[in-house]
Amino acid sequence: MNALTPVSQFQHDLQAQSDALKSVLPDHLSVDRFIKTAMMAIQGNPSLLNADRQSLFTSLQRCAADGLVPDNREAALVEFNAKQKVNGRDEWIKKIQYMPMVDGVLKRARQSGEVALITARAVYQNDQFDYWVDEHGEHLKHRPLFTGERGPMILVYAMAKMKAGDVIVEPMTMDDVNRVRESSKTSGAGPWKDWFDRMALKSALHRLARRLPNSSEIMEMLGHDNWMYDFNNRKERDVTPESKQEARPALEHYPADRFDTNLPKWKQIIQAGRKTPQEVIDTVESAAVLTDEQRLQIIALAAQGEEA
Repeated sequence: MNALTPVSQFQHDLQAQSDALKSVLPDHLSVDRFIKTAMMAIQGNPSLLNADRQSLFTSLQRCAADGLVPDNREAALVEFNAKQKVNGRDEWIKKIQYMPMVDGVLKRARQSGEVALITARAVYQNDQFDYWVDEHGEHLKHRPLFTGERGPMILVYAMAKMKAGDVIVEPMTMDDVNRVRESSKTSGAGPWKDWFDRMALKSALHRLARRLPNSSEIMEMLGHDNWMYDFNNRKERDVTPESKQEARPALEHYPADRFDTNLPKWKQIIQAGRKTPQEVIDTVESAAVLTDEQRLQIIALAAQGEEA
């Protein structure tokens, strides 16, 4: 009998998690569509399978929990290097991180129920653009040049119009965008190199999201890619091989018996609204690493609460 190819084996493993993925996916996104899109991402970039498999599964779980698909428009699977203890020695290994992209942020904002219109756009040198604030609120006029050379990108902006009628605008100059890029641990590679325009637009959306009503879910989603940045010169462990910083000690896996004991307590916390499943996972993993199955069990607790 012929052995499965790495791609076929991964598809088999992902199909085995269908029930767990279905429990966290929103109604508008079927598990079949999610798995199909995930497999297209793998087939388009097979090197993802050379990375730490647990980080790949975890990234897909978080993407599913946010109701996005990893198609490089709503979300992307980004490779990075991290130092980890292997047989008592520090070694660099490749890991995968889920990153929400522009279309994913726009999608979640539209689903909030309070946003009538939301968009993000780039402005080029020869476009007509004006932004001002007066006693009536914020105003913006952007007329792109449709014929001739538009020139270089000079700024980006994100704009939302609430159903109540008020308008919120967040413009960012290229200096603003480049400051965000420079804070990235992968400023010269990865998404900032491959998708600069989309990352610039997402930076404006990130600022806008803080001002939207009921923005906590959007900000929680955007928080998944904070690993990329050293905001405000905050010292973090660099994940690139060039770093001179020491890696944190490797964490042990969370004991199965202790997990089973604590699961009912976490269920009460999540269903009472005191923490989200991801916040529980982050808290637990500050002390020990959860398995893929354990993470899915915690994520599924929210769906169990809705069924009850």
